[in-house]
Amino acid sequence: MTDRAEEPVTKDPELLLSLYRISQIGTSAFNVREAFQSITEEIQRLFTPSSAAIFLISPNSGMLEIEYALGYPPNLDALSLHIGKGLAGRVAFQGKPLLIDDVREDSRYVKLVDSVRAKMAVPLISEGQIIGVISVDSEKVGRYSANDMQRLEMIADEAARSLQCVWRQRQLVNQSDQLNALIEVGQGVVSNLELRSLWESITEAALELTGSRMATLQLYDESEGRVTMEAIKPPFKEFLSRVEVLRLDESMTASAIKTRRQVEFRNITTPDYFDLQDAPQRADVTSCLSTPMIYEGKVIGVISIFTRDRHRFPNDEKRLLQAFATLSAAAAQNANLYARVFNSEDLLRKSERLTTLGLLSAEIAHEIRNPLTVIKLLFGALDLRYDDEDPRKKDTQVIKEKIDQLEEIVSRVLSFGKSPQELHASWPIDELLQETLLLVRLKMDQQRIELIHHKPDSPITIFGNKGQLQQVFLNLIINAAQAMPNGGTLTIESKIEPQAGEDRLALYFSDTGIGIPEDIQSKIFDSFLTDKPEGTGLGLSIVKRILRSHRGDIEVASSDSRGTTLRIDLPLASDET
Repeated sequence: MTDRAEEPVTKDPELLLSLYRISQIGTSAFNVREAFQSITEEIQRLFTPSSAAIFLISPNSGMLEIEYALGYPPNLDALSLHIGKGLAGRVAFQGKPLLIDDVREDSRYVKLVDSVRAKMAVPLISEGQIIGVISVDSEKVGRYSANDMQRLEMIADEAARSLQCVWRQRQLVNQSDQLNALIEVGQGVVSNLELRSLWESITEAALELTGSRMATLQLYDESEGRVTMEAIKPPFKEFLSRVEVLRLDESMTASAIKTRRQVEFRNITTPDYFDLQDAPQRADVTSCLSTPMIYEGKVIGVISIFTRDRHRFPNDEKRLLQAFATLSAAAAQNANLYARVFNSEDLLRKSERLTTLGLLSAEIAHEIRNPLTVIKLLFGALDLRYDDEDPRKKDTQVIKEKIDQLEEIVSRVLSFGKSPQELHASWPIDELLQETLLLVRLKMDQQRIELIHHKPDSPITIFGNKGQLQQVFLNLIINAAQAMPNGGTLTIESKIEPQAGEDRLALYFSDTGIGIPEDIQSKIFDSFLTDKPEGTGLGLSIVKRILRSHRGDIEVASSDSRGTTLRIDLPLASDET
């Protein structure tokens, strides 16, 4: 034994210097391996060992693995020890240090280096948990004393604190990187409004975020109790062919769907998973994390990621996937709403063509009315009824309204523009505008157009046909958007203004577009006047005719290079109506 070994530990200047250097690792080390190297250098300086190693308990395998070694053969870098096996494993199991004068006399010793005789092993403890072991060896029997053991324990305590700081710094960096990645891939996902392409981009983004071996996206049909595979990355065709549509009891996603929580599968290669059709039986896939896509309290699908090796998914990774799944669910609903917007716009254009045909030929309008009547009868016979919280209930209401609107348009054509008064009712103008703006909200966002709706101080009610008036508003909004190809602002303001001795509604649509040439401002409401290649020139003409049938009108209030303001004039609903 050396004389230094018998000195009181607290008075050892070399030890104090090493403890100071190790304490600085938490702020100076750029990565964990650099921290291990610095700790090992201090151990080497204090104890001059023939070999030494830092072991950590792997969160994935639960095994004791060498993270950094000095004097060990290179082929032991990948060594893993069961907790409790060998001297290091026993220290990791019991959390107590060991001092062995001669390892040849200890049956628990597992020989890793031939020349080792004396050994010290102390636990690495962080926040009350054993996270690893520091092992120090010597080729000399009885080389280390109790004081050496105490020194090594102090080194281990300081090393555990410094390693925790390094891990936390790395965790913060990883979280920052993950957040940036989430924002980046999220922007790509939410901007994708075509459903087929959206499923593919969500799955690709899940792979990019996690670096996993494989990712899948399955949609859940609650009414059928089935899941449908929408995307697989990489696209393993042999796998897709047997998992296109599955009953819930055939799918791994059942747990995530029923609990509405993330479910982790550590090892899906065991026989327990053979009956689950969407558990890939592949040599390069081991662990899985299934994350439900939840929108307004309902599970609409599940994103699953698969790792090559057995993996314990940390909380940070789970939170990242849950945030991404929530974002993906919202993107899916946006895409659905966006499709409905374009369907509504298409209905509007079809209505305009039907009206044009009515202006040209009552006979053609009569032929259109016949199949439309059949559609209405068949739709009514379906007797579609859904719960109030089911989004399909709103869809059926929209379909019914649009069918009624089409029938009314055809009737108006046949009567040469005389709208049936029995379809009129009293409507708050703000309610009609809000429903219309909801339809075009996503399209306006995509075109970078800001919608501003200035509501009146008190409610304003008008008397008219809801479908026709919304057709007017939609037409004016779409025309304004076409006048702002690079984005802009559309402001809608409703107010009461006196006219000819009575109060009437004045509704202003103001855009920041290119303006209307002065020479055609007085003609824009004429039929067949258009400067659009695919236009019919009937949009504003129909708008004016609908408003006149409601005892109202429309005019250009102002227009120049800064934008255009159109003014709608309508009578207020009387007490009798």
